[in-house]
Amino acid sequence: VRAGLIFRSKDSYRFLHDRVQEAAYSLIPQELRPAAHLRIGRLLAAHTPSEELEDRIFEIVNQLNRSSHLITSTEERERVADLNFIAGRHANASAAYASALNYLAAGRALLTEDSWDHNYELIFNIEFYIAECELLTANKVAAENRLSMLAQRARSAHDIAIVARLRLTLYQTMDR
Repeated sequence: VRAGLIFRSKDSYRFLHDRVQEAAYSLIPQELRPAAHLRIGRLLAAHTPSEELEDRIFEIVNQLNRSSHLITSTEERERVADLNFIAGRHANASAAYASALNYLAAGRALLTEDSWDHNYELIFNIEFYIAECELLTANKVAAENRLSMLAQRARSAHDIAIVARLRLTLYQTMDR
């Protein structure tokens, strides 16, 4: 802090220059970096008040996604998938569809087929937003396949309706 390399705010520290951050990062051995990212991501997630979560979501998930292969507990995998869903939804709302797809795909990769039974809402929402982003990035075949799968898995009239609405939009863009 005295040397001017790190800035201290009321509750955190940050590097003042990207080059200093890069130099500090290069000192961490390659094989230890994923564990460091996981530790940082967990700390960020644990110490971020819920009212600030949306503002810091990208910072949190970017750390956790770099180390997601180290997460073994089902509960934590689902929590990180939910954080990626929040990031994906936020990116989608900002018309950053490619980024949204990356976050949503990272979240989906953390879930298993069993999630359809015990965490239906999260997996359905992730899959639905992936389909929407696929449509918006002109990956119509992938969107159609995903929407067909979602139509079969939908459990409520609401879910059936939103899938049907997005399929109608897709078919209009395809002149079908």
